Amino acid sequence: MTAHVIGPIRGVRIAGMGTAFPARALDNLAALRAVPQALGGRELSEERLAFIADNIQETMGVRERAWAHVPGTPLDPASEETSLDLATRAAREAIDDASVPASDVRVVLASTSTPPRMSSTISAPLASSLALRAACMDMRTGCSGGLFALATAALHVSAGCEAALVVGAETFSKVIPPVSKVAVVSLGDGAGALVLRRDPSGSGALLSAAMETDGALGGLITTDGALPPTAEEMTRGGYLLSGAPEELSQIVPGKYEAAIRAALDRAGVAASDVDLYVPHQTSAPLVAKVAATFGIPSDKAFVNVDRHANVGAAGWLVALAEARAEGRVGPGATVLLAAVGGGMSWAAAVVRW
Repeated sequence: MTAHVIGPIRGVRIAGMGTAFPARALDNLAALRAVPQALGGRELSEERLAFIADNIQETMGVRERAWAHVPGTPLDPASEETSLDLATRAAREAIDDASVPASDVRVVLASTSTPPRMSSTISAPLASSLALRAACMDMRTGCSGGLFALATAALHVSAGCEAALVVGAETFSKVIPPVSKVAVVSLGDGAGALVLRRDPSGSGALLSAAMETDGALGGLITTDGALPPTAEEMTRGGYLLSGAPEELSQIVPGKYEAAIRAALDRAGVAASDVDLYVPHQTSAPLVAKVAATFGIPSDKAFVNVDRHANVGAAGWLVALAEARAEGRVGPGATVLLAAVGGGMSWAAAVVRW
């Protein structure tokens, strides 16, 4: 397969960013205590639990995550935050940060694998909650959805739209299989958002975006229950995450490499010219492995998986927002973005700040 590559798209810039997380934050030890099924229901000593929690941080780089729901407990839609709730908070912060009037935001692109409703979009109620009169679209390409959305937003802005809103949001806690220790410790909830707007100075640009999909690999990470939901499928766990995690982990690095290579080539940028690499956050070793493949120094690879775990479509958006807040990116910086997601889709982009 060959990636679809676009760019450069000049005269567009990221004007504002925002993030949002549930109030319930749990470190590794608290997460294991909250979901004992992940350890086979065994009663372990505090010393043993602490050892497992420390090992998770050492091997995956994950220290804590925020959850709207405790996996394995009954869902409570009336009181638990949804992906839409988190998306709204992050989007409002991004719009405020960008100081753009609501009337300028004419396109809303939202990505999630955990929508609050089966058949409706998340982008439309998001726009409504923000009092935006905009064209609204969902990008359902898993954890890479935000990059597909960024590329689409850049095309709209370059064609005359004053500003576009891009949002990624997840509440993975509601679909984590409680018997899977890997899922319990590696997944979190959160949202990230950015406002892309026209840049009359011409200094900002989406230098490239490379996107590719292979539906034959969709079963590697999925919820395989058929829709509409049935009681039998719910009992079976068909609406919880499943797949082939070991095979997935073997395939993912190569997908990152393919997307990044295509994006760098289209942008005419060498990996050595990248000021900051901001990928989707699944594990610290994966971030380091992909960076090393391209000779990107560790101090130029941004990692925040320790704070939030894997927040899906929100991953690179949250990471970029936090990198910006820490002063890691500024005018003229060249930023490399990348993500691989279920479906299976992968993408990368090069942004000139």
